[in-house]
Amino acid sequence: MIGTTNNPGLGHENGAVETAHGSLKHRLDQAIKLRGSVDFASIAEYQALIDHCIGRLNRYGVTRFAEEQKYLQPLPKYRFMDYTETSAKVTTSSTIDVKHGLYTVPSRLIGETLRIHLYHDKLIGFVAQTQVIELARVYADKANERARCIDYRHVIHSLAAKPQAFRFCNFRDELFPDDHYRQLWQIIDQKLPAKDACKWMVAVLRIAADHQCETELGHWGKP
Repeated sequence: MIGTTNNPGLGHENGAVETAHGSLKHRLDQAIKLRGSVDFASIAEYQALIDHCIGRLNRYGVTRFAEEQKYLQPLPKYRFMDYTETSAKVTTSSTIDVKHGLYTVPSRLIGETLRIHLYHDKLIGFVAQTQVIELARVYADKANERARCIDYRHVIHSLAAKPQAFRFCNFRDELFPDDHYRQLWQIIDQKLPAKDACKWMVAVLRIAADHQCETELGHWGKP
C-alpha cells in the first residue's frame, strides 16, 4: 500500500473514512433517541450502548473480515503510542494544569515537573521514569471554562499543617467527598469560631483519608 496525506484543513478529502465516521455518529444519535434519555448511570453503561451499535454495524463486514484474517500478522510486542506527551509543574497548592483542566496531586510532588502521558480518558504522570499518579481526565462544559479533578486526599495532610487555608482555598467546596460533608461544614461553621471550624473540618477529612472511613464519617450525626 502507498500512504497519502490530506491537505491541512480539508477534511472532505478523507471521504472514505469520514463517511463511515458520520454513519456511526448517526447510529449512536438514533440509539440514544430511541433510549429516551442522554443520562447514563456510568461510563460502562454508555460504553455498552456504543458496543451494541458497533456490533450491529460490524455484522455487515463479517465475511470480508474473515477473508482478511487469513493474512493478518501477529500484533507488535509493544503497543503503539496512543497518547500525547506534555509536562506540568506541581504548584504550591499541589495542583497541575493540563489542557484546561486543574488536577490535584499528592502534596509530596510539590515543586516537581511531571511528564504527562495524556489519553482521552486519563492522564498518567511520571517523575523521571517512575509513574507517580494516574488520574481520570476531565473536560470543561464550555470552551472558556476550566474543568477540575479535585481529590481531598491529595492535599489534606498539607492543609492539616495550615488548617486556616481551608476556608480560603479556591476549590474548597470541591474538597468535600459528598453532600454530607458539605452539610457538616455548614453546621460546624455556624456553631464554632472560624478558626476552630477549619481545624475541626480538616481533622475530619484527615481521619477519613487516613483510616478509609469516608462513608461512616460523612453520615456521622445523621439520622
